[in-house]
Amino acid sequence: MVFLKVIQILKMDLFQYENNYHCSLKSSILCSLCFSLIQWNLVTAQNLIPNPGFEQCDQCDARGFKELGIGYGANNPIDWTAATFGSPDFYSIAPHMGKKHGGFFVGFAKHEYLTNHFTNPLRAGAIYQFSFWARPGTQNPVYAIDELGVFIQTGPAVYKQAEPLKQLKPTYESPDQDFIKGPDYKLFSFNYTACGGEDHFIVGRFRALSKGDTSFIGTNPPSNPGGVAIYYFVDDFEMIEITPPQLVDLLPKEIFLCPGEIKKIRIPAPYDQGIISWSTGENLAEIQVPETGPLTVEVQLQDNCKTILRDTVIIRTEPNINIKILGPDNVCIGDTIELDAVCNGNCFDFSWNNGLNTQQIMVRDTGDYIVKAKTICKELSDTFHVRALTKEIKSFIKFPNVLAPYGEETNRKFRPSIVKHEANRVIEMKLLIYNRWGQKLFETSDLNGAWTPNEDIPMDTYIYLAEFKYQDCDRIRNSKLTGSLSLIR
Repeated sequence: MVFLKVIQILKMDLFQYENNYHCSLKSSILCSLCFSLIQWNLVTAQNLIPNPGFEQCDQCDARGFKELGIGYGANNPIDWTAATFGSPDFYSIAPHMGKKHGGFFVGFAKHEYLTNHFTNPLRAGAIYQFSFWARPGTQNPVYAIDELGVFIQTGPAVYKQAEPLKQLKPTYESPDQDFIKGPDYKLFSFNYTACGGEDHFIVGRFRALSKGDTSFIGTNPPSNPGGVAIYYFVDDFEMIEITPPQLVDLLPKEIFLCPGEIKKIRIPAPYDQGIISWSTGENLAEIQVPETGPLTVEVQLQDNCKTILRDTVIIRTEPNINIKILGPDNVCIGDTIELDAVCNGNCFDFSWNNGLNTQQIMVRDTGDYIVKAKTICKELSDTFHVRALTKEIKSFIKFPNVLAPYGEETNRKFRPSIVKHEANRVIEMKLLIYNRWGQKLFETSDLNGAWTPNEDIPMDTYIYLAEFKYQDCDRIRNSKLTGSLSLIR
């Protein structure tokens, strides 16, 4: 109880020290520069630490003082609290900026820790910059300390102990033997790559003081150094994201394999130094690409987060691709026809033996046309023969030689059968039917006309005469077709 009373007296004595401590201790130029830098940071990046300069203190007394404990602070909602049984404080004695600041004991006699939360959990893989200012906090400091640290964690910081938090490995620790002597505030800053989800931090000294951890800065050495309570002020905390999470591509999006082709795939540096597990069961940094996929890899990095990265690559193979030239196989002299090199896959670099290099070409000459094209895996080719066209009427117009009125539908009427795609070549037609004695039984000039013999026409052999006017390539021709047909009942 006597010791606690001494601590309280020490804290009260702080109010009688440096009531006039302000920016005038530094040059006005430096003050303006610091203020400008802080303003610039506030504009360009969000500070994730609430009440970073201790300016809000709803429960501070008239002197601007508030003692904190585990689970309770000076404001609602809570920001700064104690991480252990120690009681860090809000003060209004010697702020770095503004009107208030924080403070805590760091040993020998007592260890205290301030803790606060982040306004948003940290994002995995993002890089953050943490900074704060610190200085000795008594009027006549006796000892300066080194190795002031910060510990970033997930979940509230509640450690029910009075001794130093030696069980924690600080995220950051100021250099050994770099003693914080004051009287001015000193800036501490470090970068932190987040594991993801961290939402609280602790600030204090995480080591018990031992030989070499202090530097005497007083006027008269104390008779009992182990009984000295060393107090430090802290102010203007900042945690900003400086680099967003980076997407790591361990593998390409896809790999294309030709039949029989062998390819290898490798995890890029520095990730190839992690613990690797492929979906094939292999664990080397480089493996042969399997014939089928997808292929998945998992890499556990050897970092503080034990980060696990996963990626998948699609494996594609070329299907059976062919090429075929389609188009008319004949051409009227002087006309032009189109030939199309049809490919059932991804073909490119078309080339014809006539020097053209498009997929479709227009030709007017007869002969063999050869096309070549490439796929990712091979070269294809096809040959197409175009012949000259001079069509006789008999090549696309036929007549039946049997007529059966009571038979199948196709044999009930007598008329010419014209190849469908050649029908537009016929301009005019005249069809006549005669019996064996030369008597005309039927005549029509209708292109769709047909002879349907009535019941009094006897079974016999009849003669037909057909006169046509038709288009033969670049000229109009007249032609006659004659023949016989048998009428069957």
